[in-house]
Amino acid sequence: MIRSTLVTVLAMGLLVACSVLKITDPMKDFEDASRAYGQALIWSEYNVAAAFLKSNDQGEKAAATGHLSLFRVTAYEPRFLKVLEKDARVRQIVKISYFKKDNLLVKTVSDDQLWEYDTEKDSWVLTTGFPKLD
Repeated sequence: MIRSTLVTVLAMGLLVACSVLKITDPMKDFEDASRAYGQALIWSEYNVAAAFLKSNDQGEKAAATGHLSLFRVTAYEPRFLKVLEKDARVRQIVKISYFKKDNLLVKTVSDDQLWEYDTEKDSWVLTTGFPKLD
């Protein structure tokens, strides 16, 4: 009886300790960041998507989001993923379907992305900028 109580208490302590320590997996964080970035593009939340860009130049980000506001992204589909440096750099190719708001012709572009883990921000950032939509 005492042994089973002790095992139960230790198991509960381990669960609490792991939740407090917040054990993170950088590749899981990458998947979350990539998914959130794609969702921001699909929902036309370009200011949210700009938060994932490595560049800190607000003027450059404003110009890029202004250009993107002419378009509507309909699909963001990761097609290829290669880890270049474990937990630090990832190359991802994404298929993006979109249309220009004044012309409803759907186009598709392949966006070659380079993501890096920024230790100062403690998050993944996109170094290659927004996709080139025309």
